[in-house]
Amino acid sequence: MTPAYRQNRPALLLTLLALLATGFSQAQDNSQGRYRPEGREIGRAAAQELGERLFEVRNYVPEISSEAFAGATIFYPLTLSFDAPMGGLVLAPGFRASQSNYDWWGPALASLGYAVMIIDTNSPSDGLEARKQALIAGVSFLKDQNSNPDSPLNGKFDTSRVGIMGHSMGGGAALAAAAELGEQIRAVIPLAPYCCEAGGSFASDFSALDTPALIIASAVDEVAPPAEHARMLYDNLADGNKLYMELADGNHMLVANGGSDLATIGKFTLAFLKVYLEGKENLRPFISEPGSDYSQRFSRYEWQ
Repeated sequence: MTPAYRQNRPALLLTLLALLATGFSQAQDNSQGRYRPEGREIGRAAAQELGERLFEVRNYVPEISSEAFAGATIFYPLTLSFDAPMGGLVLAPGFRASQSNYDWWGPALASLGYAVMIIDTNSPSDGLEARKQALIAGVSFLKDQNSNPDSPLNGKFDTSRVGIMGHSMGGGAALAAAAELGEQIRAVIPLAPYCCEAGGSFASDFSALDTPALIIASAVDEVAPPAEHARMLYDNLADGNKLYMELADGNHMLVANGGSDLATIGKFTLAFLKVYLEGKENLRPFISEPGSDYSQRFSRYEWQ
């Protein structure tokens, strides 16, 4: 007679594997294409060009306790015990979009050492004010991961080095959130920003906002024409520590998955973050003058 434990060996093995999978689900290694591979390649190319270290990337889906946003995925670099704590960013989607539209950003930025939390708003049609509140709550949530024993970021996150990003109406919300967060963040990156509530007009004043800002736009954006949105917002910001990058090509979705020149957008964003989140002054020339290899890709490029 075959012993019972041998008869049940396959079931026991499956149970063990299920328990192991549950135990490691939050630190799942996504290096085999389970995240968008284009983002990883953009990060790899940026690391080589900027002379920066390249990290392996993992991600997890945290349990959300906030009423301001519905969900999130956090991408993060696999660091060593002696590495300095990492900085990070919170990214809000555009109107009627979700985090899945922007998941190239996760591996691209995490590959160079940043935790990136891409959120879902409570409703895809949430307005600018709701997205602003989602970003503010997201910053607090991401910082709290540093003291969360169930998070892979526990004890590894630098709560003083945080930035926020957003696309379209999420980009306008990022500036509004930056104005409220003040010194709680170090950088704000509006991506093809839409200035205001849907159908509304610009009624804010960011002239006192001195948070370093990178505004990325397309010259041929028909949803948020730069003169009425991105460029207008840039001109409204305080002088100093601001960069306006207007690509000659690309529609309103140029910063989302499948955008026309994500490699350029990723590299300049990473250089900006290295300067303003990490203080790497050796990379400031990269953003102050784009160089001949990039100059033809921009219709306008201004840095103060």
